[in-house]
Amino acid sequence: MGKFLIIDDSDPDIKYTSTTGWSSESLVGPDSNEYGESVHISTTPGDMMEYSFEGIGISVYATLNNVVSQGQPDIVFSIDNENPVSFNANSVGDGVVSHILVYQSPVLLNGTHTLKAISTGRGSPFYFDFLTVNTAQENPVGDAIVDDRDLSILYSGTWEPNGAESEYLHTTSQTPKGPNGGTATFTFEGTGIAVYGTTDANARNGGNATHLAFTLDGFTTQYDGIPNSDVMRNVRFFSNQSLPNGRHTLSFTLLDENICYFDYLVYSHDGSGTGGNGSDGSSAGGGGSGGGGGGGGSNSKTNLGGIVGGVVGAITLLILLVLLVVCVIIRSRKQKRTKGKVVKGETQGSTTEL
Repeated sequence: MGKFLIIDDSDPDIKYTSTTGWSSESLVGPDSNEYGESVHISTTPGDMMEYSFEGIGISVYATLNNVVSQGQPDIVFSIDNENPVSFNANSVGDGVVSHILVYQSPVLLNGTHTLKAISTGRGSPFYFDFLTVNTAQENPVGDAIVDDRDLSILYSGTWEPNGAESEYLHTTSQTPKGPNGGTATFTFEGTGIAVYGTTDANARNGGNATHLAFTLDGFTTQYDGIPNSDVMRNVRFFSNQSLPNGRHTLSFTLLDENICYFDYLVYSHDGSGTGGNGSDGSSAGGGGSGGGGGGGGSNSKTNLGGIVGGVVGAITLLILLVLLVVCVIIRSRKQKRTKGKVVKGETQGSTTEL
C-alpha cells in the first residue's frame, strides 16, 4: 500500500479561478485549527479549484461552518472531467467543524489525473483546507501524512482506540493513563516531522493541562498544553522542520494523568534518503519519485564506478593473457630451433668407443 501526501490549500500547484477571487483566512473559527493555519474560501458560483497529481486516488478536506442553520456549500467534484459528484453534508452537525472529508475519488489507474471542484450555486461558503493523494508509492517526495492506526507506528502500553468525525480518518489513539504508561514510536527518512492530536476538556473540572515528552534521535523536549474548558482538536503537539536529511526516530509519552489523543503525524521527505523505515519501509526505499532504495544520486555514482572498474579489470586480464600467449609461442619457436643445431663438443651421428 502506498503512502498519502498531504497538500495544503496554500500549495502553489493548486489553481484557483474565480470572477471575484477566492479569499483566504488562517482560521474559520477560534478553535478550528485548520491544517497549515490556512483555508481558501469560495462564495461565488463558478469558482473553481484545480489540482493535477500522480497516483491512484485523491481526497478533499474542508471546514464546515454551521451547515445545519446556514445550509451546505454547493460544490461539485470531478476527476479528469468525468462523473461529477455533489457534496452532501447531511450527516454533519452544526457548529464549526474542520478536517471533514467532503470528497473521495474512486480508485484510479496509476498515472496523472486532474481534480476539479466547482461551485454551482449560492449555498454557504466553501472552506477548502487540504488534499490527500494516494501516491501508490512507498517513498513519495513531499509531506506524507500517517494516521494513528498506521502499522508503521509502534505502540507500547495500553493505547485505547478513539475518534470523532472532525479527526483525521475519524480515529485517534488515547494515551495510556498515568505518567510514562506507554510510548508511540515512528521511524522515518526525511527532514521534518510534526505530530497532531486532541486534548481533553481538562480545565472544565479544575484539572491541569496535558504534558507530553517527545524524544527525537535521543533529544527530549516537552509539550505543555494550555488548560481549556472544551475539547481541542487538530492541536500541533510537536514540530521540527529543520532536521538533517536522513533516518530519524521519534517517540512520545504522557507525563501526567491528563490524557490526550494522538491523531496523525506528517513527515517531510525530499527523495534523497539512504535508508529504509524500521517497520514497513514506509519512509525510505521504494521506487517512483522517491528515488529508490539507496538514494538515486549515490546509487548512480556507485554503479558507474563498478562498471568502470570492471571494464579496466577485464582489459588488464586480456592484456596479461595476450602476453602469456606470446611468451609461449616465442618459447616454443626457440625450442624448435635448438633441436636442429649441433652442440659444440658433440658429434652428430654414432660414436665409437676407443
